[in-house]
Amino acid sequence: MKRPLNEPLYALPLFGRARLLHQGKEVRLSKKGLVLLYYLALEGPTTRARLAELLYAHGTGLQNLRVELYRLGQALGRRVFPQGQDPLVLPSWIRLDTTGQGQALEGLEEPWDWIAEVRERHEATPGLLERRELLQEFSALRPPFLLVLRGRLGSGQRAFAQALARTLGLTFHQTLRPQGLVYLEPPYPQVPVRELLRSQSLLVLSLGPGEEPRFFLELRAHYPVAQTRLLDLPPLSWPEAREGVLAGLDFFEAARAYFWAGGQPEWIPEWLACPQGPQRPLAQLRLQARLLSEPARLALERLSVAMGTIPEEVLDALGALPHLDELERKGWLLYRGGYRFAKEAERRLLYAALPPGRRHELHERAATALALSGKLEAEAVHRRALGEDLGGLWGKALAPGEGRRGVRHLGLGPERVLLPHQREGVLALREGFGVALLEPEETALLALSEIEEEVVLELSGRAYGLEDTQGMGLTLRAPGGGMRLGLEGEFRHRWFLHPGPLRLGFQGLGLAEFTLRAYRPKPGAMAAWDLAAEEVQD
Repeated sequence: MKRPLNEPLYALPLFGRARLLHQGKEVRLSKKGLVLLYYLALEGPTTRARLAELLYAHGTGLQNLRVELYRLGQALGRRVFPQGQDPLVLPSWIRLDTTGQGQALEGLEEPWDWIAEVRERHEATPGLLERRELLQEFSALRPPFLLVLRGRLGSGQRAFAQALARTLGLTFHQTLRPQGLVYLEPPYPQVPVRELLRSQSLLVLSLGPGEEPRFFLELRAHYPVAQTRLLDLPPLSWPEAREGVLAGLDFFEAARAYFWAGGQPEWIPEWLACPQGPQRPLAQLRLQARLLSEPARLALERLSVAMGTIPEEVLDALGALPHLDELERKGWLLYRGGYRFAKEAERRLLYAALPPGRRHELHERAATALALSGKLEAEAVHRRALGEDLGGLWGKALAPGEGRRGVRHLGLGPERVLLPHQREGVLALREGFGVALLEPEETALLALSEIEEEVVLELSGRAYGLEDTQGMGLTLRAPGGGMRLGLEGEFRHRWFLHPGPLRLGFQGLGLAEFTLRAYRPKPGAMAAWDLAAEEVQD
């Protein structure tokens, strides 16, 4: 491997203060060196001449650029770019971190035109924008222009390009034309880049995950920066899917199709048509996996028994260690403090294709390796998959002794107003809120403005989660303690709460739609319980 298994990458946080981090510590760089790294991370391979013009605004900037590259190497203690490389390409061990909050590239003011463009581009995280908003954002595009749509299988790049052509009033083509919108996907045409540069069309390039092909690199290296845009095409949001392809369906039918498809628009109809498991998405996935070497492909299939971050012991037990570099470069695995599948929906498809006996053997190997290293909680996941009953994790009190028994019959007075104070991953629906957790270790948070009087809080709704996992869990933190409970099917819960802050955290895998209401308790109808965790039974 090119780096030790647990060597942290250098990270460039997109949101918040601009800086380079290594093992959580900031690396001291000059502002121009930092801009250079961010530019390569956001805009892709760039010629030295373009970078010199960007950073120094004059034709003699190439000498200054060479000095800056030398300083970067000194600051990082290693050569950042191969000698003579042009265009410059961001090293694989430096990654853009698109999580976090705040303004994009805080603290960077030069070069202002480009910084302003990045901030406008990232006013809202692209992964959370609905597709109709993206179409509206691109409605001002005018040819000639290069738009690169990067997406995974099922993301609907062609359909998005067709919708964009309709929005712009352009003719849609899938072969090279001098005008209109030209959509190109692999295998790309064998034409000189200079011919594409002379085109007066809107060129839309479909790009999959993993290593960037030469055709794309040549275009990015020579196409004018002002006429280029790279977009990571996000899955459909849950509200958008409910208003579109899932409109009119029962919640649980819609939630199941959306969840198993990972929100990918091309896969949702497949899961609706074949709830037991459609073959087309699996065939697409296995066909793409054929681009891997055979040992790496077999290792990928073995790893499909591991959800979330994969412990080193499991990587070793399943024979994946020699193939991690290839699986990461090809876009199948991500490294975020540990290796995991890039998309949980893809992992589930590969897992479902394993023969039952093979699946059992792999879980046994993983569980044994984790037991020998004392990682009992991780072992329990595989033991549960083997059919062993280990009990649930939800329902445990966060602070034993602080929460008290629940009250089933509560006298309710007038309804009180609840004001959301903070939302992270919680969606605003036409009625109430929604949560869609599609990836392991994703969380969502809803914090309410401080409650100024005693209230009875009512949470009601419906949730869908996987039967063979813990599903979706709710963590409630309020004055007097906290608790956890699972959300499944139709639910309604009430709690008696004292004045103070209230936070609801969601974790696990699944979807939920819910409403929150608060009522003043009727005098004399409520015993002084601190926290009620019982389901309502009127």
